[in-house]
Amino acid sequence: MKILKGMIFLILLISHFSHASFQLETMTVILDSEEPRKIFNVKNTGSEPILLSTKVSDLDKQHEIAKNIIITPPITRIEPDQSQNINFILKDGIEFDDEQILKASFQGIGVAKVNSTKMPIRQDIAMLIIPKGLTIEREPWKNLEVKQVNNQLILKNNGKQVIRMAPAFSSLPSNNGYSIGQFYIRPQEEIKVDVKEKLTEIQISPLSRYGFKLAGDIKMKVNN
Repeated sequence: MKILKGMIFLILLISHFSHASFQLETMTVILDSEEPRKIFNVKNTGSEPILLSTKVSDLDKQHEIAKNIIITPPITRIEPDQSQNINFILKDGIEFDDEQILKASFQGIGVAKVNSTKMPIRQDIAMLIIPKGLTIEREPWKNLEVKQVNNQLILKNNGKQVIRMAPAFSSLPSNNGYSIGQFYIRPQEEIKVDVKEKLTEIQISPLSRYGFKLAGDIKMKVNN
């Protein structure tokens, strides 16, 4: 009897929550500086209206870029099965020499009924800003320089484009696992990883522009 009462209470509790459910156009916002704005679509896939808030954040304090992005509308109401275009605009006069990466956050909260609780749903994805005149390379990891100095492996992006890759990589032929601790390497960024062996090759897992794993891993020579 106690179990039955507990189940009934749980069902009633769940019924009082208003869940937000929405679908993003893609898993990365790509803003081309050659264009006046990036129009990004968000669809409410739930059965209740939602309030959607959108913001852009810097990935670290050394690269303060988010303040140069205007979002319209920053907060909007989306009805069930309807879509809303979110505009990402680079402020006038802002130019970059290299591609930039930030974080775009979308948070939807159900427009709660009487006596119900709002349950926000948040999705964080990458945002890329393409500088004017940059030719997009299909294999940006070819600009990745890998060298070993004593017990440190140094990975440096010598290109002008962000390299997106899985954090984990392995040494060859020993197949020991290491990590760069993030899903990207910025242009001219240098990441140092402590290693416990002398390396000749590593194997990385590159990601697409939209953050999806590509078919096949890539072997890279280590310069000593």
